[in-house]
Amino acid sequence: MAGGKLPPRQKMIGLMYLVLLALLAMNVSKSILESFVVINDGIEVTTKTFDQSNAVIYAAFDKARTEGGAVGKKMAEQSDEVKKQANELYEHINVIKKKMYAAIDGLPEGVADTIPLASISAKDNYDMPSALMGLADPATPTENPLCPECSSTLLKEKLNTYQANLIAMFEKKEDKAAMTEKLQLLATNEIKAHDGTKPWEVGMFYHNPLAAVVTTLSKIQSDVRTAEAQVINKLYENIDAGGVSFNNVVGMAVLPKAFLTPADSFSADIFTAAYDDRVNPEIFVFNGPNGGIDSALLASGETDITKLMKGTKGTQWGEGDWYQMSEEDVRAGKGNLKIKPSLGVNDWGGLIKLKTKKGPKVYNFASTFEVASPSSGAVSADAMNVFYMGIDNPVTVSAPMAKFSASAPGLSKSGKGWVMRPKSTNDVNIVVMGEDEVTGNKIKVGSFPFRVKRIPTPVPYIAGKTGTVTLSKSKLGNGVIQAKLEGFVFDVRVKVKSFELGTTVNGDFKGTKVVGNKMNAKAKSLIRKASRGQRFFLEKMAVQMPDGRVVTMGNMTVKIQ
Repeated sequence: MAGGKLPPRQKMIGLMYLVLLALLAMNVSKSILESFVVINDGIEVTTKTFDQSNAVIYAAFDKARTEGGAVGKKMAEQSDEVKKQANELYEHINVIKKKMYAAIDGLPEGVADTIPLASISAKDNYDMPSALMGLADPATPTENPLCPECSSTLLKEKLNTYQANLIAMFEKKEDKAAMTEKLQLLATNEIKAHDGTKPWEVGMFYHNPLAAVVTTLSKIQSDVRTAEAQVINKLYENIDAGGVSFNNVVGMAVLPKAFLTPADSFSADIFTAAYDDRVNPEIFVFNGPNGGIDSALLASGETDITKLMKGTKGTQWGEGDWYQMSEEDVRAGKGNLKIKPSLGVNDWGGLIKLKTKKGPKVYNFASTFEVASPSSGAVSADAMNVFYMGIDNPVTVSAPMAKFSASAPGLSKSGKGWVMRPKSTNDVNIVVMGEDEVTGNKIKVGSFPFRVKRIPTPVPYIAGKTGTVTLSKSKLGNGVIQAKLEGFVFDVRVKVKSFELGTTVNGDFKGTKVVGNKMNAKAKSLIRKASRGQRFFLEKMAVQMPDGRVVTMGNMTVKIQ
């Protein structure tokens, strides 16, 4: 799988990979197999780098989806499809690798999903990879019923489909031609060898050791990500900036929330903003109770401000529901808003209208700020600025008025304080309302957002140890599996409902399911018969959580000492 225009690092890895294959064909020492591990690791690092680079482009598509008009939305939707197909093919190849590890090294699937190539003992196995990939008879490649996913012909079909679908993303003849050339790295053409021409799947995988097969699969995964990068970069080139010109770029820091309490964390969006100081835009601001923007009309391309703005027009802040900023307040391409706001939360926003070469363009904005008396209200979670499902979270509420109330789904009064017991994992806003002592009017003191999380999955322990441990047969047999919430802020106790114990005896995997958190008779029998160095696997350890969920903890491996 070579061809097309590749980055220098990709070319170097491909060259090293071909050299190793040639050395392997010459029956060079098994140390060459370890070199395949090094090359495989390098390819996987390169693939991760492509993932990170692609993520930046996908983030740009997300912005274009809402700000790039019809073209931006279309290109973003196409990028979604590219991402979906690339991820599906990449994961399919991952499945092939893990199935091979499990079959060839005799590993449980839970272990095969996490183990790297370097830890596989049978890296020099020539026969099983070919058999699993349906190449036992290279003259008639077929599907192996023991591992249908491993089929080399299925992989070839998926690669061909992926390549064809990527090229079909482009409508222009010149774009199709350019992408066809770049995506030759996905080609599955016949391979020329010293003994004749062979089908792609035979030339790539037949009678190669496991180390070489896995490295080849990693190379294909890297090609999948490279092709994904080529396509999304080309798609992004098709997004038109809309004819808006800029001559200045400044750094900006925008505060999503213009009021903080002790329970809050400060946050700001920091970025560069481009504008044209030679042209003053028209700026329209809404702030009335009925003010706002007709988002559906705006999305349709409407530019008539009187149709887009809701409510009645005024001449200044506080008069009517919206108004246009004066020429004195809009200079050098920027608006300068100075107003006398009212007490409480003020939601505001508006439209910016620009004259461009392609006609008028309208952009919306929205923000909020809060005005309070010198002593302002606050809501704080007593443990931290987050609530957890299934338990009572103590909350402190205060306000600058003698009479006030707080409300939110799951919030209730408890003694002298408050308790939050979230009803879902959605973020929750606690709204505090106060009563003005002079007028008796209800005033919104503030809205205080909190995140809601599920209690984290516990960590399994046995005989005071976790992870991969060494224990005597008696400690393992008499041990109690505990579920600990490490570092959790609340004192919550949970108990193991069931688990599975397994081990390999004379090459056969033996296992038993246990109800409760202690070994049953069958489990103890397996442990009594174990020999020194034998490994036992604790898996599928189910725990009942306070919010009603049953979660599965991570696996443990116990070596008999």
